[in-house]
Amino acid sequence: MVAEQSVRRFSTEAVPPESRLDYWVSHLGDSLWPVSDWSGISRDFSIDMREARLGCLTTAVETLSGVPHSRRTPSDAENSRESCYQLFACDSPWSMAHNGHDERLRPGDVVIVGDGEHESYMTSGLQSHVLKLPTHWLEGWLPDPNVVVGCAISKNSRWGRVLSPMVWQLTPELAIDPPLPHTVLVDQLGATLALVAGESETRATPDLLGKIQDSIRQRCSDPQLTAGSVARSLNVPPRILHRVLAAKSLTFASQLVDARIDVGRQMLTSPSFAHLTTTEIARQAGFLSATHFARAVRKRTGRAPAELRPMRTPH
Repeated sequence: MVAEQSVRRFSTEAVPPESRLDYWVSHLGDSLWPVSDWSGISRDFSIDMREARLGCLTTAVETLSGVPHSRRTPSDAENSRESCYQLFACDSPWSMAHNGHDERLRPGDVVIVGDGEHESYMTSGLQSHVLKLPTHWLEGWLPDPNVVVGCAISKNSRWGRVLSPMVWQLTPELAIDPPLPHTVLVDQLGATLALVAGESETRATPDLLGKIQDSIRQRCSDPQLTAGSVARSLNVPPRILHRVLAAKSLTFASQLVDARIDVGRQMLTSPSFAHLTTTEIARQAGFLSATHFARAVRKRTGRAPAELRPMRTPH
């Protein structure tokens, strides 16, 4: 059951125009996080925000007018009461500079912002959906959030097509009257963000598949070879190795067996190894048993290992 709560509302409508910015900055420090540097404020400056708790997250919808530029300063970051990330999606074009990225976002695109400095440029009359993500929660789903922080997640990308509508649907009103328990909704968001991060990591290492396969071929004769040891040799987390292989419908085990079969078949067909028994060749190729080797060779070639060996010329 979801604990009874109501949507919290904030508006500058009843505040004199000359006091609205200070009123808004003060509220940000108590709500989402401090952002104190605002510029280009027009006379029609106004803010209307609705927010509610969604499990361990906070969901908010902001309607802003007359606020073209904002900057979160080092002082703002130091004065934050808690460590968190913010996930944004807007209904108008806008720009965000953060974490070494300078992104132009289209309506519906999503971006995750860390609790450090950032700078944004917005159009007038913009509505944004914001999800406040506690650091411990996001890092539970994304061991390295920097893979996606500050990067535009296109609403038309593979997982952006799932994430963008989800963000727009997770409103404060839905949090008050959810179709599913908060934990289910929050976990669904976390799992989708993990898929987005995985896709980003894979794109960032386009040549990694070849390096993985080369490393497996070079080391396949080691009977104790594991995905973890190959990943360490390439200086990548094991999850990335498995993800890169899975993207091509491959597995580490299948690639390892294929490499060992290739080594074993080359030895079987070479006169240079005619003095070795099939059992010895199986061992040198990395197989733990001759039986496993024979089964794998037959499955690959349709022939038993002995049938691949060169005919001996009688003396």
